[in-house]
Amino acid sequence: MERRYHQLPFSWDNRDIKRDRRWLESTLRNAAAFSDWWTKVRIVQLAMPTPPGASAEIYAGKTSEAEIVNAIQQLDRSGQHPYFAQAVDEDYVIDTLNDWVQDQFFQAISRNFEVYADLEYSNVFLVTSTVSVSQEVDRCLPTDPQVTKKLGKARFRSLFNIKELGQIIHRQGVKQLTLRTHGYANPSVNFYKSFTQEAIALNCPDAKTQARTLKDDHFYIGYHWPSEQPLFSRGLWSDYSNHLGVVVKFLVALSALAGVFSGLFYGIFWALNRFNHVSGAPFSWLSIFLVVLVLWTMVFLFLRIVVYQRDRYRAVHYGSPDLAEFVWRLDRSLEKEIAAATERSHPEVISPAKGAEDPASEPSESTPSPHFPTPTLPLQVNLVGHSMGGLLLVNTLRILSGFGKDDRGTLAPDATIDPEVESIDSIGKYLRLDKLILASPDIPMEFLREGRNNYVRSAMRRSRRIYLMSSDRDVVLRYLSTVGNWFIEPSIQMAGLRLGNIYLKRTRNTTDSPYLPYVRILFHSESAVQSTPSYELLRKFNYIDCSEMRGDDGRGGVNLLPFKLTLITGPLIDLIHSPLYLLGINRLDVHGGYFQTNTRSFQILKFLLTASFLADDVIKDEIEKMTKGTPIRFLPSQPWVMPEKKGS
Repeated sequence: MERRYHQLPFSWDNRDIKRDRRWLESTLRNAAAFSDWWTKVRIVQLAMPTPPGASAEIYAGKTSEAEIVNAIQQLDRSGQHPYFAQAVDEDYVIDTLNDWVQDQFFQAISRNFEVYADLEYSNVFLVTSTVSVSQEVDRCLPTDPQVTKKLGKARFRSLFNIKELGQIIHRQGVKQLTLRTHGYANPSVNFYKSFTQEAIALNCPDAKTQARTLKDDHFYIGYHWPSEQPLFSRGLWSDYSNHLGVVVKFLVALSALAGVFSGLFYGIFWALNRFNHVSGAPFSWLSIFLVVLVLWTMVFLFLRIVVYQRDRYRAVHYGSPDLAEFVWRLDRSLEKEIAAATERSHPEVISPAKGAEDPASEPSESTPSPHFPTPTLPLQVNLVGHSMGGLLLVNTLRILSGFGKDDRGTLAPDATIDPEVESIDSIGKYLRLDKLILASPDIPMEFLREGRNNYVRSAMRRSRRIYLMSSDRDVVLRYLSTVGNWFIEPSIQMAGLRLGNIYLKRTRNTTDSPYLPYVRILFHSESAVQSTPSYELLRKFNYIDCSEMRGDDGRGGVNLLPFKLTLITGPLIDLIHSPLYLLGINRLDVHGGYFQTNTRSFQILKFLLTASFLADDVIKDEIEKMTKGTPIRFLPSQPWVMPEKKGS
């Protein structure tokens, strides 16, 4: 590797020391230790002389690349990062310092996601977006002390980069990947804890069969995008204190609008009084103005501190692109790993340009052991999304697979897939989408409509199987989502009707399906078919109505009351459920109780994760057995064929 700099150590000449230090140290705090971009920042710091007030252990002023390598390698005293130890050598240091002196360092360390491996289970991983909830606060990493304290012990170690994950997948002969993401108002610490509990439950042997839900060849990956805690998030209030100018501008604009509104109201009242010969006004223009300004300020403040729109923006514009990049880079990593393995197995096919390289000299960490099975390609991918995470997933599929306006359905579940041939359910050369599982998705019913360039509709059609877990008692979707989306959705119907509020209504027609999908509005409902003409897509859903589901031990779930929601009982149910949900009494979670490990919905989820290679009829029969005798209602998908055009 050729140097682009003259000598070490570097100097602070012609550089803004305060600015560079602040940027390097902030980047270091927000990067996973021993990841690729964290390592590059540490290399630059070790190459810099110690500035006034800084620690000599951080800015060490090393005089050679060998010294920097030695100092970096000594940081990993636990030995938990083998790929880090393998990758960081003198060439890596020279390449990093070349980027620094050529002003290309920002591009070299730009990362939109990080990957962590579970220290207890080799088939559990975390992927996190590198975006913070606010520019004014640091990220909370899975390896931070406060996370370790909440989890009871250190659970995760960072991977060096996505290539390391690709190598692990290849070595362990992985057949399936399940990616699980969260919804609105789910800060990182809460998600790390709930995801860890799910991973433990999925890896623990069943009491009767002693079988694990997740095998070693089935990876369970949690994805955290920058969701925020309502009301008490540090990012909420630090934004106000650090950007007073923007706050003043907002108040000035709001005051002007309040003044115009108050003037019109007072003018109308004054004209009516004069016309009726009434002397004196009970209130002045100023009092009207102050009341309007205070009320509007309180409303806008409330909408901001509940963080619904903030989370929605981050889910669509940060979470989805970052997850799409993770999937794309993982697919490329698998492609390179498979190509490298092929070259090692058949050295005669190595190109002349690579002929000088000795395959045997490659690091042993990148060489799959012959004792490990060969991965089954393409990998089957399950996507599990809750609430706003469902919206994130369909946006991710939009990025990965395009709009697909010419799609004519999906492959049959038992179809044979050639990895070299692009298929409808392809999300990469070596990745195929099998199941899309949506729990209480915060997705408008309107998005299923035909006759438009609809990305949600197209993304869902690429899924081989879709499972919808929903509840008509979900007050978060029925109320908060409607209020939060009232000003931004193109139609009132989009703001008020969500997929997560679909429930199954029993029909008298016993010759056909015993249930029909309806969507709850307030305390009344209407047919889901009436809400959208896209009936063929509604027929593709496998409906799991959990409206009346409680935990198997009587605690938790999405419901605590033993009666149905009607015009009479509806207000009572909402009045009782809302405070119990907010206070966490009896573990009631009307919006996210599907993932509590003591619920039947979680048992169904465990089964679905193992059912990728089963026929649809077998899956249907097993779910019917699991829901028999419970308040859960199940309506399997129904075959649908694109009608032939007349005259064809």
